[in-house]
Amino acid sequence: MKKALIILLLVIFGIGIYMNFGMGKSVEEATIKEAPASTASAEPPSEEGPDEEEAPQEEPETAEATNEEDMRPFNQEALNGIHEEAVAENEPVIIDVVIPSYYTEDFVDLLTQQFGKSRIEFNRVDLDAASPGLETLTVNENSDGVIIDALQIMDYNQEVLPDREAERLEDAYMKLHDAGKVVYLLGNPNVHQHENLSQVLEADAEHFPEHDYYYIDNQDITVEDAYYDYDSGVLTRPVETRIAQNIHEYMIE
Repeated sequence: MKKALIILLLVIFGIGIYMNFGMGKSVEEATIKEAPASTASAEPPSEEGPDEEEAPQEEPETAEATNEEDMRPFNQEALNGIHEEAVAENEPVIIDVVIPSYYTEDFVDLLTQQFGKSRIEFNRVDLDAASPGLETLTVNENSDGVIIDALQIMDYNQEVLPDREAERLEDAYMKLHDAGKVVYLLGNPNVHQHENLSQVLEADAEHFPEHDYYYIDNQDITVEDAYYDYDSGVLTRPVETRIAQNIHEYMIE
């Protein structure tokens, strides 16, 4: 009887060991096998949020934006109309610059820098006469406008200032105007700093605008250094730069 009881206890003990190690191992294996699925579901959500509407990208600059300066209107209605037609045909406005030899060869380049090469094409036309000897001006047939030097410095240099004939400038102006061109008179600065020249400049600055001529006044130009190169007989670079700036300010809004 005792022997049977001992055998029974051994069987129960063996079953207990089996249950403790065998089943525990199976449960552990099942847990390990399920771990990948659990890990995958536990991954943190992606940092990328839900689809958001992309911010609109800036449009590249168009030719119109790039050439904003080209679209600014002229102060003179007649030239503004010519310019609008030229822009539509992708062509520049052509303006002849009729000036004496006391303007340097760089003056037209200074004008081009002020206006932009695509906006206006400036052509130099030399003028050697003082006002008493001024006759009909010859300019390019295809030009849309003309800038004529008002010859105050020329009259001073040739010592004919007391005999100055502004009427000849007016006559030349009107002939070009009647030919369909937009005409400007370009007043001079007082480069010689002389009272007689100053008086003529002041009188012209009143006379021409009062009689409806386009007159670009430069009598108030001042520079720190020399106004006139007496060795070469030409205006200095600072003076020509200021003249070009004044032309731009007069013509463009």
